[in-house]
Formats: sequence, C-alpha cells, structure tokens
Amino acid sequence: MQAMEAALVKELSLRIATESPNFNDLQSIYFGGGTPSLFPETGLERLLNLVLPEAVNCHEVTLEANPEDITPEKLAAWRKLGVTRLSIGLQTFDQNRLDWMNRKHSAEQAEQAVRWAAAAGFAHISADLIYGLPGRSHAFEEEVQRFTSLPVDHLSAYILTVEDQTVLGRRVANGQETIADETAVEGEYEMLCRELARAGFEHYEVSNWARPGGHAVHNQHYWSGLPYWGIGPGAHGFDGAQRTANVSNNPRYIKSLGEAQSVADLPAQSERLTETDRYNETIMTGLRTARGIDLKALESQFGLRPDRVASAAWRRYVEAGVIVSSEPENHRIPEAHWLIADAVASDLFKA
Repeated sequence: MQAMEAALVKELSLRIATESPNFNDLQSIYFGGGTPSLFPETGLERLLNLVLPEAVNCHEVTLEANPEDITPEKLAAWRKLGVTRLSIGLQTFDQNRLDWMNRKHSAEQAEQAVRWAAAAGFAHISADLIYGLPGRSHAFEEEVQRFTSLPVDHLSAYILTVEDQTVLGRRVANGQETIADETAVEGEYEMLCRELARAGFEHYEVSNWARPGGHAVHNQHYWSGLPYWGIGPGAHGFDGAQRTANVSNNPRYIKSLGEAQSVADLPAQSERLTETDRYNETIMTGLRTARGIDLKALESQFGLRPDRVASAAWRRYVEAGVIVSSEPENHRIPEAHWLIADAVASDLFKA
C-alpha cells in the first residue's frame, strides 16, 4: 500500500507541475474506483494537502466506502481530513442476495454504517441499490422503504448487469441461474421512482435521486462535459477535447511512476474526440437528466441540433410523448420513459 500511496502522490504532483492548474476552478474531488475506504488516512491526507489549500471553491470531497470497512474511528478521521460526502455500497438489504453476490458485508452492517456516518456528522451520505435482482427473499418495496428510513440524502440505483465472462454470466448461459425478466425490472424501477418521490427525493438523472441539497456536484460535472483529472491505475481523465486512461495494471502503474520525470512518461491511452463525438455525448448525457437538452445551446456550440440532424426520429418521439418540451428550446425525456433514454439518444445521434 505504501508503494501505491507514493505513486498516487507522485502522479498528482507531476500533473500539478506540468499543467499549473488554477485550483479556484476545482469544485469536487472524488475518491472511488476500487476500495478507497481501505486506503491509509496518511495517503488521503497527502493527496488532499496537494490540492485543498488552494481549492477555495471545492465544497464536495467524496469517498466511496464499503460497509464492512466503516468504523466510527475511520469516519472521524475522514471528516478531519476534509471528506464531506460518503458513498456507501449498500446494494441490497436482502442477506440472501448479498451472499449470492459474494458481498462481504451483511444487511445489518450496511444499515449500521449509514447510521454511524450520520452520527459522525456527515451531512451528505449517498448509497447505491441494485434493482432487477432475481430470487429476492422479500418484496422490493420493503427494500426501498428500509432505505428511505435511513439518514441518506442521495441514491444511485442500477440494474443488475450480467457480464459474459463472469461466474454469474456463465451460470446464466448454462441455465444454472435465471435473471429477472424485463417486466419485473420495469416494475421495480417504477416502484423505486414512486417510493422515492413519496419520501422527498428528486429524480434528477436516470439512475440518481437526491433529497433537497443532496445533489452530487461531481456527477453533474461528468454529465455537463466539464474537464476532470483521473489519478491512479485505470483512472480516466478528460480535458474538454481528449479522453485519457491510465494503465490499469497496478504493478506496472507503480513501476512507471517510480521512473517517471513528467506526465508524458506515464503509460496511458488517449482518444481525441471529434466534434461529432462530443455532440453525440452531449445528447446522451443530457437526455438522461431531468434538465434535458437545450437545442439553442447545442446549435451554438456544435452547429447541430437533433430536431434537424435526425428529424424523423425526433418527430416520432415528440409525437409519442417520449420527448417533451419544458421550455421553448429545452427538451427532456419524462421519467416514465427514462429506461429507454439511451436508445432514444442513439436514434438522435449524428452518424
């Protein structure tokens, strides 16, 4: 862990030296991807000390944490370091399904972790749930109600995905496991939307809900296409025109940082986005949000707008009520159709 800590600190230091960023523009920091809750507090402190003293407008520092890693002592340490928001991987309160997914924590540990975080003074606590799980031992409605009874102000909910090259994927392919059918998945999503609205959550993106004041700044930056750095093995960054991805192999990442004299020495892949790529991504991310897309802004930025680029598909979706107008130039997909948002967006892409 010491070698990884040193590599992360060095990469961040090199990026600062190379790019001389204005940290007044920095509004969020996110420790995620892997198990940052196992990362030593000394490492978190060293990383934050390189950035936070100058980042006067950064009011959101998020740390992803597994329920089994959370203790009152760690929570106090994270708060002292400047972490303002926890993202806790609950996933489900169904112990049968937690065991099925080989999760280390219990349903009771998950709930206790949230309550400890609130008691430690974290005003912003996010959690995630998985819907579309087959073989539940209790109704999904009970799951959602248990979640809304907790002191959380943000939820990210995802459908269970089955990857071909995983144990679950092979078991499904061999007929040893079944997955929830489309009707069941849609029913659980609709119930999630209904129960969270009843509990005071705003559905502000396909997979994200927030109580007043609980919206994730970091998420909204991604969806708005703003630049960001990615530090660490497998981390992705974006400068507004080019997307980069660090090497994901931990030993290779550590070795390369030990030898690196500049950011250019790091093994990374890059992809320069065309104007068409950026236009299509703006359509995709915009239509996944409650705000939707602004046709005039799209035309101003790209010289393109979907009601002209894909006029037949646009007209079809508008007539069907799948796309609605919230302002003269602003259009969005209503919540009832959000499960097909990606398919709708792809029909509006510029080829």
